[in-house]
Amino acid sequence: MVTTNEWLTLLAIVLGPIIAVVITLIIQRTREKRERRLVIVRMLMATRHLPGDPNYSTAINLIPIEFYDEAGVIAALKEYKRATGQDRPILPDGNARVNQEVATAQIKLISAILQSLGMRVSEADLAVQAYAAGGMIERDNLYLRSLDAQIRTADALEKQLTD
Repeated sequence: MVTTNEWLTLLAIVLGPIIAVVITLIIQRTREKRERRLVIVRMLMATRHLPGDPNYSTAINLIPIEFYDEAGVIAALKEYKRATGQDRPILPDGNARVNQEVATAQIKLISAILQSLGMRVSEADLAVQAYAAGGMIERDNLYLRSLDAQIRTADALEKQLTD
């Protein structure tokens, strides 16, 4: 006859490794999820002053996938998308207002992501602690102007052909 102790020992021998594997998989899944989220934060922080950078757009587009269960992050993303989708006013002071609104929404989005990861960084610090080399910004602006010049050149050539 099998005793209770023997049953418990057998149960421990069978269930122990299964429970260990399940716990290991849960820990691994949690680490991978955090690492994917950290990749997004790194991309946003590295490119936040260059929103034309493809990595910036990639990070923004990955937020709904990786932060689907973070209501604060999703709400901040919706606000950021709303702010960036505004028509640009013609008046310079109106354009500055929209740019400030976009910058504020961007800071709130990054702050919400950092908070969801347990990192405590104030929005005020995010607004003033970013660094972008002047040469990098000039290069980016020159590239954007060159793209605009290509369009104007194509339009002028097309006009010459139709005249």
